[in-house]
Amino acid sequence: MPGIARRAMLAGALALPMTARLGRAAWAPAGPMTIIVPFAEGGTNDDVMRAVAAGISHHLGQPVGIHNKPGRSGMRAIAALATAPPDGLLLAQLPVQVIRSALLDNLAFDATRDTTPIIGVAGSAYGCIAKTDRFPDGWAGFIREAREKPGTLSYGSSGLNSTAHLTMARLLLRERVQVVHVPFRGAMHGARALTAGDVDVLAGPIRIGEAVTAGEAVWLNVWSAERLQRWPDVPTLRDLGYRLVVTTPFGIVGPPALPSEIATTIHDAVLATIRTDDFRSLLDRQDMTEDYRDGAAYGAFLAESARMEEMLIGRLGLQR
Repeated sequence: MPGIARRAMLAGALALPMTARLGRAAWAPAGPMTIIVPFAEGGTNDDVMRAVAAGISHHLGQPVGIHNKPGRSGMRAIAALATAPPDGLLLAQLPVQVIRSALLDNLAFDATRDTTPIIGVAGSAYGCIAKTDRFPDGWAGFIREAREKPGTLSYGSSGLNSTAHLTMARLLLRERVQVVHVPFRGAMHGARALTAGDVDVLAGPIRIGEAVTAGEAVWLNVWSAERLQRWPDVPTLRDLGYRLVVTTPFGIVGPPALPSEIATTIHDAVLATIRTDDFRSLLDRQDMTEDYRDGAAYGAFLAESARMEEMLIGRLGLQR
C-alpha cells in the first residue's frame, strides 16, 4: 500500500473513539513531545508506535511526533536519548535487542542506568517455516532428519545474532543436532531463499508467514505463549515440549533521571491507550501481543534480559 494511503488508513483507525482523557495528572508537558523509533517508517513497529503517540497526545493534550532513527540495532536512538534533558519531551522505543547489540559491541550500556524505563508495551511474534511438503512430519521431521544427517541441513534466519538466530541455536543445542546457519539481511530475503530451496527452514519474525499465505511454505512452529489467531493450527514451542516463549518485547523509556511524576503520567497515558479495543485490534493485525509492564517491572525485565543475553552470548560463542 502506498505510504500516504497507508498512513491515512492508520490515522483513520486512530481517530476512532478513545477512552476519556486522564484525570488531572501530576505533570503536564510544556510543549510538543517526540518519540524516537529505531525502525524505518512504514513497518510494524512504526505503526504501533504511531498509535501510542496518538494516544499520549489524546491524553496529555500536546502533539506527539515520531522520529524514525534506524541503525546500529537501536543504539542510535538510545544515544540520542541519553543526553536529552529529563523533561519528558523526548522519549524512545526500546526494543530488547538493543541490549544484545550493546553486549556484542562491548558497550557500557545499562538500560536501567542510562534510561528511565517507563512502560512495557508489546512484543512481536516469531516462528519457523519450511517449504511446502519439505517436512511432512513438521518440526519433528526436521529434527529427525537433522539427527540422521549431521551438518547437512541448513536454517536461515533474519540476521546474524538476531532473535531468530539465537532461538534456533538454543533449540538445536537442546536437541543436540548440527544444522548450518545461513543469516540473511532481513526476513524477506530469507523467505525468498527458502522458497527457492536454498535453505531447509527459516526462522524469523511473523511476517515470514507471507510465504505461508502464498502457499509456498508451511509453519513448523510459532514462538508465542499461545497459538496465533491467524494460524490457530500451528503449534507453539510449548506445544512441542519446549519451556520457551520468544518475542521481541519493546517498551518506552525516557532520559536518565526522569522525575517520577513525569514517568508516571506518561505511563498512565500509554496504559490507557494500549488497553483500548482499537489498539488491541492493531496488535492482532500485526501479529503482536500485549506485553504490559509498569516502570518497575519493565526495569527489572530489562535487567534480567541483560543477564540472560550475556549468558547466551557466552554459551553460544557469539561474536560480531
